[in-house]
Amino acid sequence: MKFRYAFGVAGTFLLATTMMTASADPMKELAIYKGNLGKWNCDVKDLGSGKAFKSVADFTVEFDGNTYIERYTEVSSADHPSPWKSLFIMSYDSEAQRWVRNGIDNSGGLNAATSSGWSNDTWVWENNALNIVIQSTGKNTRTFAVDIKDGTAVKRVAEASCKRI
Repeated sequence: MKFRYAFGVAGTFLLATTMMTASADPMKELAIYKGNLGKWNCDVKDLGSGKAFKSVADFTVEFDGNTYIERYTEVSSADHPSPWKSLFIMSYDSEAQRWVRNGIDNSGGLNAATSSGWSNDTWVWENNALNIVIQSTGKNTRTFAVDIKDGTAVKRVAEASCKRI
């Protein structure tokens, strides 16, 4: 019995070590996301109401360069009394050849999305309910938009202009 237990523990340790060693070097695909790192101030417009509000997106890298973290926070104001806050964890799935993102928000919602990465100056995070469309307009500027999917129709509900600070 002790032999099986010891073999099971040793086998699990060996497998985990092998997996960690194989993925210890950041994948080259991850390097293309580094241009997003840092803190961004955004001016956002809700296209339904026409009201504007401010937000901040802060991007960091974790786990030896293999994972990116985004903290997105909208600023509360009289016109925007219930700001949305979220935390996203992003990496590259080399098997699927797609970026993956999972997140949670201050309402308890789960947000998972995938992306094929940059296509020229555009990056699109896609899921069944919406797309987040990011456009690089310069080294320290970009825009983003939120497009809601409704059947075959897509409706843009928010647009933003962001600057790195």
